[in-house]
Amino acid sequence: MHGRSAPRYLAPVNLPNRITLARIVACPVLAALILLDPLWARTAAFALFLVAAFSDVYDGALARRSRRITAFGKLADPVADKLLLASTFIPLAVQGALSAWLVLLVLAREILITIFRRYALARGRVISASPLGKAKALSQNWLAGTALFARILEVPLRRPAAGRPVRVLDRVADVSVEVLVWVVAVLTLLSLADYLYRNRALMVRETA
Repeated sequence: MHGRSAPRYLAPVNLPNRITLARIVACPVLAALILLDPLWARTAAFALFLVAAFSDVYDGALARRSRRITAFGKLADPVADKLLLASTFIPLAVQGALSAWLVLLVLAREILITIFRRYALARGRVISASPLGKAKALSQNWLAGTALFARILEVPLRRPAAGRPVRVLDRVADVSVEVLVWVVAVLTLLSLADYLYRNRALMVRETA
């Protein structure tokens, strides 16, 4: 009807929300690039992931600073984060750059926490991100970026004339990925346990 303002969740026109939407649109492009083999695709995937990851930090900070936090943004931002995670980790596992067990663990944790948050919200409880949850997200981005960079280094190593600096850098990247896999696994389990422990009263009340 004329003269009535649109609901807040139907007005994703401000800059922070546009950045969030752009991150969502970029996810299938990123997944497709990771599944391609040429050097240009590997480099583009790494660059696109960096832009998408940094945009996650930027749009949230911009929304808070400019007081443009909307219901749409609160809904879309977590969706964009999970889509970015899935569209990076799953193709990397398909390419053999990440272990399938880790990807399954990470995705299972995200699904479980999302369900639990919806459950809590339906009962008037908002579950905010914990320090462990933020550390988990940071480690996941670090792992994804390192794995994507390591895939770039694989291309020059196919040539017999690959220099020692490239080989050393590739070894450092490979070791970093191996270490970060376990860091992500531990933080994923710890953050899940932390969420459940801090909100145990909600579950106890429901079963009482």
